[in-house]
Amino acid sequence: MKVTFKEIRDGMASKIFVDRKFVGIVEVYSWPKAWKIKPVFHYNHRRGAEAVHKKYDSCYKAGKALAKLYESTFNYMDDDDEDITDEIDMRSVFKTIGIGP
Repeated sequence: MKVTFKEIRDGMASKIFVDRKFVGIVEVYSWPKAWKIKPVFHYNHRRGAEAVHKKYDSCYKAGKALAKLYESTFNYMDDDDEDITDEIDMRSVFKTIGIGP
């Protein structure tokens, strides 16, 4: 996962890209100087609300939090991950508990 920052509004905000896909904006609020994230994707509000409402110390930390929210929302997987769609033979399990042939 590659996170890219592009400054906008004279450094008062940054666009955040994850693997060249635009995922949101991080903005600074002048008083107190804190950064907040604004995702452009739909996320699970129960899990992601804390990250969205939290104030961050730097643009970098806010951008990383936005990328992590994106990753957790879409279960981002690398191409190296193993395939988890293998079939499982359940006959021995059912036979052990007395169900089936």
